[in-house]
Amino acid sequence: MKLNKLKKLLSWRLIGPLAVILVFWWAGPVKIVSILAGTNWKLMGIAVSLAIPLALIKGLRWKLLLNGEKIQIGFNECTSMYSMGMTMAAVTPGRVGDFIKVLPLMQKGCNVGKAVACNIIDRLLDVGVILLVGYLGMWYFSQYFAHQLFIVNLTAVAILCLIVVLIFRRHLIKRLAIKVVPKKHRQAVRESWKEVVKGLIGQGGKLLVWLFLCTIFFWMIQFSAAFLCAKAIGIDIPFIYFCACIAVVTVASFMPITVAGAGTRDAILIVLLAQIGTERQESVAISSLILVVYVLNCAIFFIISMCLKKKTIDSKMDVTDTF
Repeated sequence: MKLNKLKKLLSWRLIGPLAVILVFWWAGPVKIVSILAGTNWKLMGIAVSLAIPLALIKGLRWKLLLNGEKIQIGFNECTSMYSMGMTMAAVTPGRVGDFIKVLPLMQKGCNVGKAVACNIIDRLLDVGVILLVGYLGMWYFSQYFAHQLFIVNLTAVAILCLIVVLIFRRHLIKRLAIKVVPKKHRQAVRESWKEVVKGLIGQGGKLLVWLFLCTIFFWMIQFSAAFLCAKAIGIDIPFIYFCACIAVVTVASFMPITVAGAGTRDAILIVLLAQIGTERQESVAISSLILVVYVLNCAIFFIISMCLKKKTIDSKMDVTDTF
């Protein structure tokens, strides 16, 4: 039984790599390689170096979020914790590795419900901003996204209707949870849900504004790094349009069918960039450079995490020695 489940799980994970192979074959590997040969590596270096401010901003946001939850952890430790989370998110399908941040919180005495809730709120901030940027970008270039906007608006209306139904029929959530969630995990899910609701309400208006601004700043840098990949091979794409495309790609990367967005990113960029006349070989070349930056960023995040973790341990030892 377990072997069958493992085979089924692995079969889903193969979708991403297979998509990459098919896209490269369809786009034409020779043309893609010739485009990549003319890469401006100075621009690529700048794109990779943006990993440092990315880690610092996410560390700051994580600290602000934890402070709102009455969890006092230093900036260095928060940045180390989050950098490791981003590293693990990059190498796991659906970015679920990001939830590794639960473990150090639990080691500091935080209960499971609150630790999971902090990670969920953190993920909701990113998803919310990504969806907002993607939606605004689609409206700005509605002449290219007419079909996609119709589907998005229809989906949004359906979700709002579902939310209204669940608000007035709250007992349905409980029945659904009983059927979906295994009995041994129900208490943890119940605690996490309560902490998420309490956390979102209890953050306070001023703190939520700071969390939102940090998230916006982070994604603008992230979009800029991806934009530099296009500029590195001499392809001019309107920045706002490109932000909307990357937002759509990022949302798709949350699906647990691929690692680091490989395959899904290539296919989506081909479709979206084709709307403004970008050839599929150029789209795949851009996607390949984004993947290179992503992988190198992960290495930087890991180094930052290890260095700050060591610094935190050393500072604690110094304090202990003083006493």
